[in-house]
Amino acid sequence: MRRFTFDFLPGTVLTDATPRGYRRLERRTVIGTAERFPTAAEEVLDWAVQRRSGVRALFDSGDDAPRASEGLEGVVVVPALGVPVRAPFRVTAVVQEPDRVGFAYGTLPGHPEVGEEAFLVRRIGPETVFELRALSRPAFPYSLAAPVGLLLQQRFTERYLRSLLRAEG
Repeated sequence: MRRFTFDFLPGTVLTDATPRGYRRLERRTVIGTAERFPTAAEEVLDWAVQRRSGVRALFDSGDDAPRASEGLEGVVVVPALGVPVRAPFRVTAVVQEPDRVGFAYGTLPGHPEVGEEAFLVRRIGPETVFELRALSRPAFPYSLAAPVGLLLQQRFTERYLRSLLRAEG
């Protein structure tokens, strides 16, 4: 099994800790009423956030993305300035609580960033909220173009946050 590229405990992105040298990103958006929660939870675990954002998630099993599960490895292919960038990952944690569902993945060698990212859906009172969390820093040689990397991260953060809004009926 390949080693993660980050130097903190897997699952740290799900806590409030920010390891030294990493940038924390936390964004949330209301995606519907509390009734939306079960459907949104399934969509997150089935990689709909990535698909609807123009990101392909590829797995050894073929085109059909398996449900997120701890230890699952894959590659997300992100269109960056017209060039497909491959970003290997491994799922570090799956969250399945009554009012919080989602998963986190960590970066593997070849990923343009070093760190973890989490995609969570929460039922908070009368609302369903989509939450995106990340602990990251650019990987070398991508660190040489860090401003471009931050711009791309911001662009895909916005796409991710809108991905479940489009699905609401």
